[in-house]
Amino acid sequence: MVMTKIKRAIAVSKFRKVNKHYKAKQTIGERSRIERDGQAAIEVILYRPEKIGNVPAFIQVHGGGWVGMDAVDDDAYCARLSEVLGAFVINLNYKRLYERAFPYQQEEVVDTVKWLIANAESLGIDRDKIIISGGSAGGHISAGAAIMLAQQNIRIAGQILEVPFLDFAHAVKIDFPQGPKLFEQLFDLFPSQLPLDNPVISPVVASDDTLGKVARASIIVCGKDPLHPHGEYYAERLKTAGNRVELKMYENGYHGFGTDQADEKPEQEKLREDCFWFKVHEAKEMYGEENNDETQN
Repeated sequence: MVMTKIKRAIAVSKFRKVNKHYKAKQTIGERSRIERDGQAAIEVILYRPEKIGNVPAFIQVHGGGWVGMDAVDDDAYCARLSEVLGAFVINLNYKRLYERAFPYQQEEVVDTVKWLIANAESLGIDRDKIIISGGSAGGHISAGAAIMLAQQNIRIAGQILEVPFLDFAHAVKIDFPQGPKLFEQLFDLFPSQLPLDNPVISPVVASDDTLGKVARASIIVCGKDPLHPHGEYYAERLKTAGNRVELKMYENGYHGFGTDQADEKPEQEKLREDCFWFKVHEAKEMYGEENNDETQN
């Protein structure tokens, strides 16, 4: 027990040191906070479209293995998304796992949705057109939040999950041999408040009844990403449950290729651009808007 506390303190100190520079970074969007009763405020970066009034909303949840990266990493992406979609984009800077245990991060997304609904008129958004989206760890948090929203009978327009991690219960076999050991270490240091086989933590094990109620989904996977079986399996589960789901496979794509952080693999740029326009198309479908020439690259 003492050794675990020491290891946790060392890990937290390391993560804080690595991540501290994000606070000082300039952003295209407006840094803001969503206040909550009895809970810490949610840190966000906001992007407002030129059009004012009754616009759709899009919540972006960044990746980074639950302990790294920052909403700043998705800053340029969110600014572009807001412009192209004409949407009010909320780039959510959730508390990392060393700050708060699961399902705190999923609750932050849920509370952001509730804030949008409660303040739709003053924000100038359409409360019926809210999408949650994220990649990798952000996809995991988004999928869990979508389940929480369904459990609370809160309707959203859809969820877009990019190369998501969806299974801490080890229900889906992946080509990641060191995974179980890393996950054990992760939860030894930062234990979840919910069992790992809870559907909010491991969406792939949710019941058909639950999956039939969650928001329609678009799931993006990459052939060169060991996590692609998670997304494929989840898509099949959603279909079996009678839900609407679109699965997009990039056979030559790598994990995380769809964000600005993928520039270490220049050959992925074409796929990244295609993925951006795929997400735009899917978002407009979820919003119930017809495609037009302005949404084609």
